[in-house]
Amino acid sequence: MLTWFDSSTDFLRAIDALDGRRRSGEAHIAAQETVAGYCVACAAVTNFAVRVGGFYGSNPNLREGLTCRGCGLSNRNRLIYSALRRRVDELPQADVALLEYLTPLFAVLRRHLPQLQGSEYISEKHVPGQVYSYHGHPVRHESITQLSYADASLDLVGHCDVLEHVYDYCAALREVRRVLRPAGQMICTVPFFMTRQEEAVLARPRDDGSIEFLGPPEYHGDGLRPEGILTWHHFGWKLLDDAREAGFSRAQIGLDYDLFCGFATNNHPRAEYGLMYPLLLRAVV
Repeated sequence: MLTWFDSSTDFLRAIDALDGRRRSGEAHIAAQETVAGYCVACAAVTNFAVRVGGFYGSNPNLREGLTCRGCGLSNRNRLIYSALRRRVDELPQADVALLEYLTPLFAVLRRHLPQLQGSEYISEKHVPGQVYSYHGHPVRHESITQLSYADASLDLVGHCDVLEHVYDYCAALREVRRVLRPAGQMICTVPFFMTRQEEAVLARPRDDGSIEFLGPPEYHGDGLRPEGILTWHHFGWKLLDDAREAGFSRAQIGLDYDLFCGFATNNHPRAEYGLMYPLLLRAVV
């Protein structure tokens, strides 16, 4: 069941209550090649491929794995799919933008949400709102820090693991707030370090355009960019304050832990820093 939290106190209490079940259940899952479960996108019992999302040593990354053999959505993708579908079920005529397009998530969501608008970030040289040929497909380019959508034109904006790759993520939050109507929502996934308060800055741009690394460079895999994408931040609970300061009336972390639905942690071996539960960020205008 998806539960929303406004601050860390109740969230960490809920995590403590899950810990024993998490350890035993995920140890069993991680040792399998496939596990049976219920896919919220397929609305059917299915098999999840376990060891397809990278590894921490010998530990499979279950956040990027547990991929449904039917629709092809990973744990993380099904998590945001479920949250976005719930919101649209509450507001069937919602104008919805997903900041991706050439992905299984967009394809599955579009089957149920014909009004869904999709886009990809191509490069800073491209014009937001324009369509370009990208990887052999006509694709609308959008940048989360410079969206082409008009003020108060959308009811729902979704994005997946984007904010950590934006140095000025507060500008991104303000921009999403700008395009949302009253009561509009941003729902997204983001790597979230639940034991942190302040964000950790991993790198920062220099005035000459080069990058100053404050530790080992961290790149995340990307299906459209083989070189991966630079990570600027590790986020903690201050992210909720940042969303409120960007103009949202409410910001929350959502937890939906359900092993039968394939909603598991990332299975990181360091519970104190690195372990990530199946979480969402929701910010409401």
